[in-house]
Amino acid sequence: MNKVVQHHGVHNLEDKQSKLKVNYTNKNDIIKLIGPPSTKSTFDNDVYIYIERKTSSSKLSKLGKKKLIKNDVLVLEVNNAGILLSKKFYNK
Repeated sequence: MNKVVQHHGVHNLEDKQSKLKVNYTNKNDIIKLIGPPSTKSTFDNDVYIYIERKTSSSKLSKLGKKKLIKNDVLVLEVNNAGILLSKKFYNK
């Protein structure tokens, strides 16, 4: 039986985030490279949150339980001028 891999969010988030440079990249570059954020919040600065999650359905004996393959989160803080201030990458 083939495993079915379900992918949610941004594909290859880890590779894409490595191209972002703090104090250099602007929000237009971010959206062109990664796309619109999964979640966006506005405090003093804009915070963009991107998520990549991959699961696979495992063997029949586990009755459809999903196995987590990848669970990455990228948090970007963008200032009022649209410049990337900070970048935090969390992986599983």
